[in-house]
Amino acid sequence: MTGFRLALAAALALTAAAPAAADPRMLDVLPSLTWKHAQTGLAMGPYLGSLPRNEVGDYGTEEADLFLQYRGADGTAASIFLFHPGIDSVPLWFDRVQAQITARKGFGVQGEAVPKAFAVRTGAPEASLRVTYPMRGGEVTATAAAVVPVADWLVVVRISSPKMEAAALDAELSAVLNDIGWPADKLGAPVAMPIKPCGELPSFRKGKLLKPDMAQALMGSLIGAAAEDEKKTVPTYCRAQQEPGGAWGVYQFEGADKGYVLALADAGRAIGVQPSLAAAVNKSKPAYSLTFMDLTQRQTYPDVSDQLPPEQALDIVNRTSPIATATTLSGNKSITISSGLAGKK
Repeated sequence: MTGFRLALAAALALTAAAPAAADPRMLDVLPSLTWKHAQTGLAMGPYLGSLPRNEVGDYGTEEADLFLQYRGADGTAASIFLFHPGIDSVPLWFDRVQAQITARKGFGVQGEAVPKAFAVRTGAPEASLRVTYPMRGGEVTATAAAVVPVADWLVVVRISSPKMEAAALDAELSAVLNDIGWPADKLGAPVAMPIKPCGELPSFRKGKLLKPDMAQALMGSLIGAAAEDEKKTVPTYCRAQQEPGGAWGVYQFEGADKGYVLALADAGRAIGVQPSLAAAVNKSKPAYSLTFMDLTQRQTYPDVSDQLPPEQALDIVNRTSPIATATTLSGNKSITISSGLAGKK
């Protein structure tokens, strides 16, 4: 397992709703052939830049959490991750990738690095973000990363070298990105801007689980599904808080004073804590909905009484059964309500 995925495994070990990244299922792809992802049309040949492909793997069974490894003779290695994120946001997941790099012990990030927006093809919007870090000490001289949207999927490229300096590795990253076969009809995402710190930090208060009912289950699932289908507005996030080891980060919609997103590690999974619409419709005491957003489904949990701290949100998702589950992959969408809610209003 790569270091990139070890961080994901550490974060997901906190929640049973998303199993920690186990050994991947290796795909049988001949070294001389181009691999193509059926759901996006993304194509990756035997070489990207100067690096030959070593392996292709799937961390699940639906090709919604894939990786490809390219490695040169000098030890320079590029890991490409393709996944269907629970929250579709290049800036948010790029921010999480940066957090993983800078929090990694012994990696030795040297100074500040300025992220850049870019387009993967001429005429496409600058919807992607990239950054390159010089390193000091250790076995790595430079490391770089890029996050690229492909419709509602994300491609994350991580590349590190024990030989190349930052400028040379940045050029290699450009060559890798240039050699990927990007599907032209899926590159229309909005221009990306790096996330900034929030002006005001959210307040947290330990919450109590409220008795679940059918309204909570239906609204949580249907609203999540509607958000997947509409994609009309792209929220702008700010960063409110980060776990020092990079395991998670708290993000808010810019200008919002209630609710937050708890992004786990850097590979697409998150927990949403937002004012409960079910409570508003029922004209009951204000409450907060709790939703776990995995790569292929959204799980709705019982409402909670207050805007609970991120550690408690993680604990609830870990210890509590969801009251509804909605699948989110295109062509395979459905909603399942917990049988225990039958007949409840």
